[in-house]
Amino acid sequence: MIWKKLCILMAICCFDCVLLPLEMQQLSQEVTKIQMPKEMEERIVRSCYEKMEEADMRKDKSSKRVMKPLAAVATMVICVGLVGVTALATSGKLQGFFKDITRWDGAVVGTSYEQATDEIQLSVIGESDKLIVTAEFVNRDIAPYFTFENFGIENYELVDANGNVVVEDAKTELVEIVEGKTTFEIPVSGLGGGNFKLVVSSFVGSAKADQPLVMSGNWECEFER
Repeated sequence: MIWKKLCILMAICCFDCVLLPLEMQQLSQEVTKIQMPKEMEERIVRSCYEKMEEADMRKDKSSKRVMKPLAAVATMVICVGLVGVTALATSGKLQGFFKDITRWDGAVVGTSYEQATDEIQLSVIGESDKLIVTAEFVNRDIAPYFTFENFGIENYELVDANGNVVVEDAKTELVEIVEGKTTFEIPVSGLGGGNFKLVVSSFVGSAKADQPLVMSGNWECEFER
C-alpha cells in the first residue's frame, strides 16, 4: 500500500547512503514480505527510533556526507516498513501510527491511522444556524498529512450541557486542503439555546488514486447558541 511505500522511502532518506534504483526496488520488495510477532515489531521500532535520533545528532555536528553501510540502511527500512508500525509525530515522540484493517480470516483489507489527537488541531466558530469548524495539521510535511488533497470529518457528535447526545454518527463532506487547513460547515439550526460540545472521533483524508485513510482520535470543542 501507499503508506508502507512512504515509510520505506522516508527510512531510506534518513541515511546519507545512495542506492541504485534496482537495489532500492529489490530491497522494498523483500521488506514487504517480512512478517514477525507484534512484540518483536515494537522492540525493533523503539530501537530504530533511537538510531534515527543518533543520526540526526551526528548530522547537526558535521556537514560532511558520510557513507553508511548498506546493512544499517536495510535494518532501518525493515523497521519502518513493517505493517502497522508507529509513525513519528511532530513532537519527536512515537504517537500517531498506521494500523492494518483485517478481515475475519486475517487478510489485510485496508489501513487506518490511530491516535492522531495531538497531530490535528480543531477549532469552532458558532453562528446562528451553523458551526464553522477548522481542522489544521500540526505538521503538514510529515506522513500521512502531506499525501492528502481533501479532508473531512468521518464521525462527530453534538452533546448538550447535560451530556445528552443530540446529534450522533454524523459526518461532513470532503473539502480541499489549503496550506494544511480545512474548514467545514456543520448545521445546528435544529438545536435550541444553551451550551453544547462538538465531539469528533475520526477524520478521513484522501488523494487521487489512493484509498481514503480514516484517522481516529478524540477532539472536543465547546460552543454556545
